[in-house]
Amino acid sequence: DISGDTYSLLRLGDNKFMMAVCDGMGNGEKAHKTSELAINLIENFYKAGFDNDIILSSVNKLLGLNEEETFTALDLCVIDLNTSYADFIKLGASVGFIKHSNTTDIVETSSLPIGILEKMTPHIQKTVLSDRDIIIICSDGVVDAFESPTVLKNLINDTDTLHPQHIADKILESAISQKTIAEDDMTVLVGRLFTKSN
Repeated sequence: DISGDTYSLLRLGDNKFMMAVCDGMGNGEKAHKTSELAINLIENFYKAGFDNDIILSSVNKLLGLNEEETFTALDLCVIDLNTSYADFIKLGASVGFIKHSNTTDIVETSSLPIGILEKMTPHIQKTVLSDRDIIIICSDGVVDAFESPTVLKNLINDTDTLHPQHIADKILESAISQKTIAEDDMTVLVGRLFTKSN
C-alpha cells in the first residue's frame, strides 16, 4: 500500500539541480519513513549549501542514531548547469544511465547503503553532460526486474522519444511486464539537459 521509495527533483539555486531516489529497506510504512527522512535531510543540507561529504556523512550519522536498524539506498545526481558537470553519488543504489543522442552509458555503482556503517565511502562519478543528454535513475526494483542492466540499457537506447515522462513510463511498464508479481517497489526518475535559447 505504501512504497518504500521516495524521490526528489529539486532546484538548488540558479545553476544547480538535484535528482535523487531513496530506497528504504524493505517496503511499507517503515521503509517509506526511513527513505523520506533521508531525502528530506539531503534536500535541506543541499539547500543550505553544504558539500557532498558533509551531507552524506551527516545523514549517515543521523540514520545510525535510530534504535531500530534503518538504512536506505541512495541514488543521487547533482547537476551544475554552469559547467555541465554532474556528480553521480551512489550508496547501495542500482546502476544509473545517461542516454546520449546515439548511445547510452551505464553509471556503475558500489558501496553499502546509508545507515549501515559509521564510516562510509560513496561511489562518486563526475561526468560532463552535453546538450540533450538524458539522466535516468531507478530503484533496484526496476533494475532487478530485467535480466541484466545491459537489457535495460538497450531498452533505453532504443527508445525514440526524448520526453522524460514518456521514457519513465516506458521503463516502468517494461519492468512491470517482466514480473508476474511485484517483488519490490519501483521508482524511475528521468531528467533531460538542454541548452536554453535566448
